[in-house]
Amino acid sequence: MTYIDAHCHLLKENEFSDARLVGVEKILVNSAHLSDWEKVESLKGIIPSIGIHPWYVKEAAEDWDKKMEKLLIENPALQVGEIGLDKLKPDFARQKQVFLVQLKLAQKHGRVASIHCVRSWGEMMPLLRPFKKDTRMLFHGFSGDKIVIGFLSDSKSYFSVHNDKKIPSIPVDKLLIESDAPDGMVSPVALPFLYQQLGVNVEQISSNFERLINGR
Repeated sequence: MTYIDAHCHLLKENEFSDARLVGVEKILVNSAHLSDWEKVESLKGIIPSIGIHPWYVKEAAEDWDKKMEKLLIENPALQVGEIGLDKLKPDFARQKQVFLVQLKLAQKHGRVASIHCVRSWGEMMPLLRPFKKDTRMLFHGFSGDKIVIGFLSDSKSYFSVHNDKKIPSIPVDKLLIESDAPDGMVSPVALPFLYQQLGVNVEQISSNFERLINGR
C-alpha cells in the first residue's frame, strides 16, 4: 500500500528513508526560507519545494525572486512552497507582496504552490482569483470553511490535513493527508497509523496526489 505525505519540512535524511520502509513512498518536502532551498533540493527520493514562508518574509534578500526562478528553470521537479499569509505575524503587506510573486512563478512554470493561510482567508481569496483556473494549489493544514471550498471549487486546488476536524467539509477527490513534520507530527514514519485512525481511502488519497503533482 502506498502512502503519501502531502506536506513536510526538512528532517534528517534517515527519517525519509525510514518512512519509505513503512510505505510512505511520496513526500512533498517544503522549505521555509531561502537558506533551506539548496538543502531541500539536494534531498534524494522526495518531491522538493522551495519558497519563502510568511513568517520569514523579512529575511528575503533583494533578488530572492530571481534566484527562485533560476532554480525552477534548472530543476523541473521543484515545486513552490511553503508560501502564504498569516495574520498572526507582522509585515502583512510584505507577506502579500512576497506571496503574489511566488504564486506568479508557480503559475508561470506550471508548479504546485503549497499554501499556508492563517486567519487570512478574506484577504487571500481575492488574491487567488487570477490563479484559480490554471495553477495547482495545495492548502496545507487547511483551516478554511465551506465558503472557501466553494470559492475554489472551479480551481485545481487540494486540501491537506493531519486530523479529522476538516475532513467532512473537503470533497473526497480533493483530500490529502500530511504529517507537517516536525511541527505537526514528529515524523512521516507514523503516517500509516494516521491514515488508519482517520479512516481515509489510501488509494483515493494517492490518486488525488498524482493529479495534484502531474496536473491531470
